[in-house]
Parts: sequence; C-alpha cells; structure tokens
Amino acid sequence: MTTIAVPAGTRTSRSVVAGRVITALTTLFLAFDAATHLVRERHAVAFNDEIGAPDWFPVLCGAVMAVLLVAYHVRRTAVLGAILLTAYLGGATAVNIATGQPWGNVAFSVATGVAVWAGLWPRDERARTIL
Repeated sequence: MTTIAVPAGTRTSRSVVAGRVITALTTLFLAFDAATHLVRERHAVAFNDEIGAPDWFPVLCGAVMAVLLVAYHVRRTAVLGAILLTAYLGGATAVNIATGQPWGNVAFSVATGVAVWAGLWPRDERARTIL
C-alpha cells in the first residue's frame, strides 16, 4: 500500500468538510437566534423583560448577531467575525450567570462559542496561525 505524504500545515478534505458542516450548523442556530430577536419573538421579549433590559435591546442584539454572522462568512473578515462572535457569546454567558439562569444555558453559550472556532479552524489557515 502506498501512502501519500501531506505537507505539514495542510488540512485534508475531510477536516475542511467537517469545518463547513460545523460552521453551517452553528450558523443556522445563530441566524435563528438573531431572527427571533429581530422580530421580537415572545421568548426573546420575555427574557428581556425578566432581566430588565430596555424594549429595544432584543432588536439590537439580533442586528449585532446578524452583522457578526456576515463578517464570519466573508473570507477576509472570518477571523474577526469569529473573535467578535466569541465576545458576543461571552456576553451572553455573563448575562446567563448574572441572572441566575440554568447552567445548561451557560454551557450552551460556551459550547456555541467553541463551535464557532471548531468550524473555522480546519477551513481557515489564518485562524490556525493566530492561535
């Protein structure tokens, strides 16, 4: 059996496909979350009321998330988008902890942040060189 040498630093097509699948799933979730905030879906508004945020806050959060998702998918700004998505999700984690939400909510926001990087890592050389 013959083996083919793969140069160091290159990714196999399987890892790139895995990165794209993770990115797609993460994007679907975050886009859905952004949309629920933008249209002021009742659960988003109820949580907003629970934490005492102003009425405009869910719409702003949804708009920020939508812009960050676009940045995450534009090749030139993908790393910046991932950094800013991680920061956004860090804020969500902090709000969940500060308002006494179930630890599952906290873990989910952290896991989503990890998924953002897990999707970008295999498909973007710049992401790998940064870290």
